[in-house]
Amino acid sequence: MVLPRLLAELKHRNVYRAALVYTAVGWALLEAADVVLPRLGLPDWTVNLVLALVLLGFPLAIVFAWIFDINTQGIVRTEPISPHARYHFSFVSIAEFVLICVLVVTVGYLYVDRLSLQKRLVEPEIAEQESSTIPSSDQYRAIAVLPFADMSEAGDQAWFAEGIAEELLQALASIQGLRVMARTSSFAFKNTDKTIAEIADILGVQAVLEGSVRRFGERMRITAQLVDAGSGYHIWSGSYERSVADIFQLQDEIAKSIVETLKLELGLDKNKALIPVSTSKLDAYNAFIRGRASLDYANPDALTESIKYFERAVAVDPMYADAWGYLAYARGFMALWQSTEATSVPTTVAYQEALAIDPKQSEALAIKGWMKQLLEWDWESAGRLYRQAVASRDSPNAMLTYGVFYLPIIDEIPRAISLLRKAERLDPLQAGIKSNLAMLHIWSGDPKAAIEKAKEALALSPEHIFAQMALVEAYISSGNCGLVLKIVDALPEQLRNEPRILGRLGVCHALLGEEDQAREIYKHVKETTPYYYANMQAAVLAMTLGEVEDVLDILEGEIEKHAWTSIFIRIYFGRNELLKDNPRFLSILERIGLDDKSISELRGS
Repeated sequence: MVLPRLLAELKHRNVYRAALVYTAVGWALLEAADVVLPRLGLPDWTVNLVLALVLLGFPLAIVFAWIFDINTQGIVRTEPISPHARYHFSFVSIAEFVLICVLVVTVGYLYVDRLSLQKRLVEPEIAEQESSTIPSSDQYRAIAVLPFADMSEAGDQAWFAEGIAEELLQALASIQGLRVMARTSSFAFKNTDKTIAEIADILGVQAVLEGSVRRFGERMRITAQLVDAGSGYHIWSGSYERSVADIFQLQDEIAKSIVETLKLELGLDKNKALIPVSTSKLDAYNAFIRGRASLDYANPDALTESIKYFERAVAVDPMYADAWGYLAYARGFMALWQSTEATSVPTTVAYQEALAIDPKQSEALAIKGWMKQLLEWDWESAGRLYRQAVASRDSPNAMLTYGVFYLPIIDEIPRAISLLRKAERLDPLQAGIKSNLAMLHIWSGDPKAAIEKAKEALALSPEHIFAQMALVEAYISSGNCGLVLKIVDALPEQLRNEPRILGRLGVCHALLGEEDQAREIYKHVKETTPYYYANMQAAVLAMTLGEVEDVLDILEGEIEKHAWTSIFIRIYFGRNELLKDNPRFLSILERIGLDDKSISELRGS
């Protein structure tokens, strides 16, 4: 009769009630500690300490409940049930006992699983695999980082998850000897049904990093795995649980784990952070991520949206150097859609703020060079800034700006093509890089290569205005104006009426002997389009029509207003037989520092 007596004593001494009350109070205490202690700036181990105290206190509470009771007389010793009492075997009593045990064990398990695991880092391990797939020092030299999946219950952390993947991408890209696909290309496979092998084949990489993020309150769990593209084996995998405040340190640990796993002998300083902590404010971080995702110089609406996000980021954290740098970059490229006068001041403010915080911020250096060209015609300073921007890190943004807006201007088109090919290898799915490569091929006298690149760009972004311009100009250069008329006629109305397209269409009409149509387009573009938007195309069309004085008037107006297209005067007109020896034209080139002597000095510097 031992079991019935034990069950009766447990009930008589209120041990059941004590266990339930202690469990409920302990759970509430842990919930409060999990929320309050991190917000007070206390380390993670303080929450673990509370957990340990709660668990250690449980058996003490049970012993106390067995021995003592609390009543109106205070704390008194509990008298046992009379040994002469009769104990009936009751299934209800047994069920109560089993239920209490199950509840206590379940809650105890939840304590450990939900809290203890959240406070420690689960060390990443190299996945077991066949010896033939163990990475060597040269096996994995090109990888892609896919956007991490949002596994949060509310499904509202997609941007946060994407930002974590992007920071890992940037960190790995900073390591010399490791080629990492840029954001545009890697993130093109978001929500794709393509396999790892297919993605790797398209991007030309040997391994792919993928993962997921689950956020609950101020805590998060990140899992990541580096997958061999050929075999599908996990080269490395890791699972981490931390406070959201530790996100940058955690990203750095993951990046270093990957580098160490790949056994890359890259001279990596383990004490140096791969991911510098740019901001500790998550609102600023999330706004920056969204701004970077929206950034598209070929789309003024997207560019405006990205500026708003970057402005929000620096408003939350005025010391956020990357946000200031990208804000400067986005504002600077608004010069493609607005007057230089309207964009120069806010652009200058932004890059000055960025460089005051981080003198090596790549986008800020590049756009400062761009402003030096437009506002001061200071080509020497611009070149120095571009070189610093490209050396700062492998940034496709800096490469694009240097390779399109500077090197071709000083007659370094082969170098420009080489630089943009490097940018294309880093970001093979960015239409902007391909469309500008197409323009470089046109200027180098290779319209066939230009047509190929323009078509690749349009396959990625069918309404990319600069890709359409490059395709039309490439066909004009190859002498196929008849096809240009068909291409333009098939475009959507908005693109068909785009002044930059219309100007090139007018050139085709002029070359085909359809002068009336060409002059009608010339008049329309010249009279209805702002000077910064399509005046260069009006000048090219005027040149095709033989209106030399009109051309010179337009060019002088371009440099007077510091229009962004003015830097291309030498490329479009420098070899023209009617202009190359014209004193007025030579004076224009000298005024902006693009005469032969100045170019020679710049190339030698």
